[in-house]
Amino acid sequence: MKIIQRLSKEWLFLISSAAAILTIILVKENPLKFIGYDQIRVLWILFIMMMINGGLKQKGVLDYWGFHLISRSKNTLVLSIMLLILTAILAPLVTNDVTLIVIVPLTVSVAQRSEFDPMWLVILESVVANGMSSFTPFGNPQNIYIYTHYNAPPLEFMGYVAIFSLLSLAVAIFTIFFIRNKSITKVSRITKLEKQWWVYLLLLLLMIASILRFGDIFLIGGFILAYIILADRRLLGSVDYFLLGTFVAFFILSGEISSMSWLKNLPEFLNSGKNVFLTSALLSQIISNVPSAIVISAFTNLWKPLLLGVSVGGFGTLVGSLANIIAFSIYKRNFKSNYLKYFHLYSIPLFLGMLLFFSFV
Repeated sequence: MKIIQRLSKEWLFLISSAAAILTIILVKENPLKFIGYDQIRVLWILFIMMMINGGLKQKGVLDYWGFHLISRSKNTLVLSIMLLILTAILAPLVTNDVTLIVIVPLTVSVAQRSEFDPMWLVILESVVANGMSSFTPFGNPQNIYIYTHYNAPPLEFMGYVAIFSLLSLAVAIFTIFFIRNKSITKVSRITKLEKQWWVYLLLLLLMIASILRFGDIFLIGGFILAYIILADRRLLGSVDYFLLGTFVAFFILSGEISSMSWLKNLPEFLNSGKNVFLTSALLSQIISNVPSAIVISAFTNLWKPLLLGVSVGGFGTLVGSLANIIAFSIYKRNFKSNYLKYFHLYSIPLFLGMLLFFSFV
């Protein structure tokens, strides 16, 4: 029963798996040929990073610094700026999804104590998480994929998307000044760091170094996995295996689609950077930016406009980024405002504005 309930929530996994199976039947290419070294490397990075992030959360590292920061806030304006800055710091390091899993509950907790609705703050937190996570090669799943698949130079990668990330943060902070300000109740919750919390910070730094190619990713990841199995194997349960399965499904789906003869002219269309940017951004509005990156990459070698396209594609509709869904699901458990209405009233114009701006920059 629990498995059925969980599957009912994993709609992207179910849809991508069904689509992959359908294309296997129609195209009749061996699906294993589309799971090579690059794909395994992406899955390996995601697997190890999710365990490290689970360790950081379990040891209270993120909660500890989060509550220490917001305890200095006297009103909702200061609180909002603090939380947005904290989101901007965490997202490039521990991914947009993990950042929102930590930040949104913190926001909800303070809001309930101080009796205000944090709807707009949560919306802006998702904007900052999506925007700032795009800055690093390991900030979100689609970045990990693009960085690995195209063997992109790390500094060139970060430099290319820096304007987008900073612009996203600036827009969110500018918006917060138009939200009604009020006094808040001082945060009194005591959060302690668990023993050996520093180990997971060290493991995070080791993994980041290997992602940036300062070491063998499989060797360092293997060391981290061995440590976790020996020291705290419960973290194996913190891995989102449905997300990994979704990646596998889209690897197969994009490979099968690229083998279809009637799509032989698509690579020519995607030889243009502007076409790659627009196609990936618009496709993200329908199937989310992670699968959009995987599918489009099968037809183009232009990683820069693809990176920018799926980054911008995280805005717009709720499904543009899985992080948007995470923020919404946490918020709706505690508050009853029409989140979806106001999210789209803000996010769709933001998406269109970014789309227009980067089409001509």
